[in-house]
Amino acid sequence: MNALSIFSLIAKYLPVVMGTVIAVEQSVHAPGATKAQVALNTIQTVSAIAGEAVPEEHVQVVANLINGVVDVFNKTGVFTKGNPAPATAGMV
Repeated sequence: MNALSIFSLIAKYLPVVMGTVIAVEQSVHAPGATKAQVALNTIQTVSAIAGEAVPEEHVQVVANLINGVVDVFNKTGVFTKGNPAPATAGMV
């Protein structure tokens, strides 16, 4: 996969990943790895229901995006230990 196609995938999935990560953080009380898997499963399931299943070759990109978004939210204080994300976190 070349850099342009990866950039295109990031642009396509980033808004969905951000919203899903925030929703999972607010509603799932489990370790981080579990929440990341719930976020990935949610994105795959919703995409399949919408008729646009996430292609297998994109799953790793989406998983990396989830981890990156969580990392940025942790480092910027959007997510803090013991405090769920506010409902408006990550919204533009």
